[in-house]
Amino acid sequence: MALRPTIQDVLAGLKAEGHVDEEVDARARTALEIRQKTLGASPWFVKALAGGGAWLAAAFMLSFFACVGLYKEEVALTGLGLMLTVASVFLRRNTRGPFMEQLALALCMAGVGAFLVGLAQLEQGTLTIAFAGAVASVVLLAVYPDLILYFLATVGLCVSVGVFALDAVGGPGVDAWMLVCAAALSGLLLHEPQLRRGQLGARVGPIAFALACAVPGWLLFRSFENSQEGFRYVFRFESGFVPSAYLSIALALLLAWTGWRVLRELGLAQEQRVWIPAAGALVLLTVMTLNTPGVLVAVLMLTLGFHRRSRVMLGLAVAFLLTFGAYYYYDLHITLLAKALALTGSGLVLLGVRQFFLRRQSAVLTEAR
Repeated sequence: MALRPTIQDVLAGLKAEGHVDEEVDARARTALEIRQKTLGASPWFVKALAGGGAWLAAAFMLSFFACVGLYKEEVALTGLGLMLTVASVFLRRNTRGPFMEQLALALCMAGVGAFLVGLAQLEQGTLTIAFAGAVASVVLLAVYPDLILYFLATVGLCVSVGVFALDAVGGPGVDAWMLVCAAALSGLLLHEPQLRRGQLGARVGPIAFALACAVPGWLLFRSFENSQEGFRYVFRFESGFVPSAYLSIALALLLAWTGWRVLRELGLAQEQRVWIPAAGALVLLTVMTLNTPGVLVAVLMLTLGFHRRSRVMLGLAVAFLLTFGAYYYYDLHITLLAKALALTGSGLVLLGVRQFFLRRQSAVLTEAR
């Protein structure tokens, strides 16, 4: 079943309901051809080569600055980074074309990196650098009109605030920030239509995808750090974490609230045959994965991806679900035979749940209509 209806399906439905006339197909085809010629004047490989050339040009310019020894001058490096960042904003807002867009993006990333490295060489504290990174991310989100930059700036904001929380509070602070980001992800996608018409506009999608990478990424690091018994011989991560069971319960509550909002938006909130099995499955999943909260985050992303018909979100959710499922499997302190039986039983339960929903689907949808 296709996640998104085709344009032909939409037009056929509109004609069947009497909203458009029979000549709409020709007008839609003409409009699509004009749009394709406008947006796709250059083949994709030409745009890719132009983008690669822009990044290469920026790399050569930065290598020149490195060759003249600028990286040894902390104040000059910080000032250069700030100048490059400001110049890249003006360049991006006043030029068009793949080469100039990618050149501006490369200069922006290099400028922010040089600025933060310069602050670090000036022996500024971790809190100062994290605060500067967060401010730079927020400013770029507001003034730099580029989808890729929206994604990168959101990731930078998540990392900066996470470092700030880690240095100020410790591991529990980062876990709390992760819960805030998970709630923000849910809120963004639940209210996506309204937010896209507001001030956020095109930023909603990139911000949501950045949060969908940052939240599971932190949980993946927690799982890997715990499996390595500290992992301190590489990262020297010595701060403790919130117990995984507490995180799982908090994420389960968030997932329950999100599922209820989705059912209410679909008009199925009063259907007991829908929400009772879903609630039971959520409770069972939470009890089974108390030590692996990443599974619940992946299920949250899966729910939001299906709700908003986002293939990218579904792909991320499936990838993280498989990853955290593997961690859950290896975290079980049982024999290989018991693990095999558990996997077989889980598969049979999932097949049974699927069959249950397939039988109920027709009746529920009929009543909902």
